[in-house]
Amino acid sequence: MKVVSFSIFKGGTGKTTSTVSTAAALVAKGKSVLVVDLDQQASATRYLDLDPETTPNLYDVFNGEASAQSAIRQTKFGIDVLPSNLLLAAIEEAMESKSHDELRLSELLTPLKPEYDFILIDTPPGKAMLAFNGLAAADLIVIPASAERMAVDGAADLITHVQTIMWDKFKLSHQDLRILFTMYRNSTAHSPAVVDNARKIWRDNVLTPKIPHSTAFSRSYDSKTPIGVLEPRHPGAIAYNLLADWLIRYSDEAA
Repeated sequence: MKVVSFSIFKGGTGKTTSTVSTAAALVAKGKSVLVVDLDQQASATRYLDLDPETTPNLYDVFNGEASAQSAIRQTKFGIDVLPSNLLLAAIEEAMESKSHDELRLSELLTPLKPEYDFILIDTPPGKAMLAFNGLAAADLIVIPASAERMAVDGAADLITHVQTIMWDKFKLSHQDLRILFTMYRNSTAHSPAVVDNARKIWRDNVLTPKIPHSTAFSRSYDSKTPIGVLEPRHPGAIAYNLLADWLIRYSDEAA
């Protein structure tokens, strides 16, 4: 188990924050990590203090003008990045599902796998080809869902899509799915109730770590520094450390 996609069709649930924060936590534990920024908004790229306009980037890789290896950029946090660019929108428009374009990212990442302990994919929201590429490339799909009813519905939508369409079409039976609750408010009755109800449906597929709702994540993004580096004792940083611990155990057991 090496490639982890942070995916949900709904926006604003913490995909980028979870990708970057988990990557930083894994690096702090001695793991080599590559972040793949599939979102044309380049939020993960910017979060890690990289300029998405620098070339080559993921647009050039998809366009056949550069190898994936040549586009990788190192960060001061020890995280390697395949950076995004606004021009990924053109790649999205050019892709056609009838030609199995959902598998292009998987093919691009194959030669990179021996170089890393983990490859984390930040996927765009919505049901479009780049999002499907992020799903198809993954060994494990982590679904960041804010602890509210609408987000749970979004998680159910993605799970149904993966199980009934992606797995059937591409025979990806090796994949696993987990739900990560974000924006969790322990001081209210609503968040715990949402998580409890989700556990009744998906049981152990709901991850134990819960990411708290906090303005510290906004400060983290604004400072272009992962929460675990900026405020290592913050409850959010601790929660992502727990997630990283789980990923390492899960990967070791899968091996």
